[in-house]
Amino acid sequence: MKVLFVTLPEKGHLHPLFGPARELERAGHEVAFYAPRDVSAELARAGFERAFAGAPAPPRDEDRGPELARLVRDREALRGWIKRLLVDAVDEEVPRLEAVVREFRPRVIAADPMAYQAPIAAARAGLPWAALSTSLNPVVPDDFSSELIDTNAWLARDRDALFARFGCAARFRVCDCLSPHATLAFTTDALTGAPPPGVILAGPSLPRGERGDEPPFPWERLDGRPIVYLSLGSQIYWQPRIFATVLAAVRERDAQLVMSVGELASSGALGPLPDDVVAVRYAPQLQLLAKTAVMITHGGANSVMEALAFGVPLLVTPICNDQFHNARFVERSGAGLALDLDAATAAECGRALDALLGDGPLRQNAARVAASYRANDGAARAAAEIVRLGR
Repeated sequence: MKVLFVTLPEKGHLHPLFGPARELERAGHEVAFYAPRDVSAELARAGFERAFAGAPAPPRDEDRGPELARLVRDREALRGWIKRLLVDAVDEEVPRLEAVVREFRPRVIAADPMAYQAPIAAARAGLPWAALSTSLNPVVPDDFSSELIDTNAWLARDRDALFARFGCAARFRVCDCLSPHATLAFTTDALTGAPPPGVILAGPSLPRGERGDEPPFPWERLDGRPIVYLSLGSQIYWQPRIFATVLAAVRERDAQLVMSVGELASSGALGPLPDDVVAVRYAPQLQLLAKTAVMITHGGANSVMEALAFGVPLLVTPICNDQFHNARFVERSGAGLALDLDAATAAECGRALDALLGDGPLRQNAARVAASYRANDGAARAAAEIVRLGR
């Protein structure tokens, strides 16, 4: 059976799909990936040979670094960016994807439900499709409120018009298009509570083996103290004030700070660092989490999933979009704390770290979520649902 994975071209959207794709390959099925931008090199490093691209254009400057850091704090600019990514680009994407469907001839499409070209192309081709969410959007309760939820209400008319132009209708929860065939969220009720009707809590989706993007890391510099690992993802990492606050807080504690800092590594914006602080452009996150005591994160769904899979309690400093939902899930489950580190003092950050580094309820709840994750293999469950649709 052939399965076409449709994704958005960023690590947080790509990586959760690697596990299900590998499971399908192990079962003898043929998989291919489609993304609006060429990600064939990243897929090849992960061991996937068949990749299609809508266009070879590289990411724009606003898609990461200081430009994006400024954009996401500007409400109107952020709304425009979301509209361009989710809606405006889809008219051109649909015929590109339809050409790939004709060439590859999949029996099932498995898609990130924020890639709206996938449900449209699937409906027009008469194919079943599985929504494999790379966020927690499908399980956001009706009583949550956020700027992202307001943005999606603002976007609804244009989004509905997009689907109508292609003769389709769709249902959404936050940004995610819900599949009438199967919608999966890579989590368990230990983190999010019971799901809405029609949504499957599959468990975490972790890769089988390495992802292929693991860089060299100076493991010899780890000194044996508890590790506080700080990562703000691969797009909105340009947050020098947050890094400075955490540096000051960890300096007062018996812990070692490891930071994934992106382009800040060569910018000079962080100033001189203490000798015991390990700052790298990009960290081998899964391997590092196995040794980590506390993770400080922006609250990206993939980072939250991976940290909790290792039972690592979280300090979440949400910056934009669904990160505020994820922070609320983490706090509500008792597996971590939320704190705006762009506004907090080093003392406030330090008090949060003291609570997280101890052996109290926060660590116990993170271990409880981890136990539920070990009992539920999201990659295998997603692959099984895809096979079921294909039959």
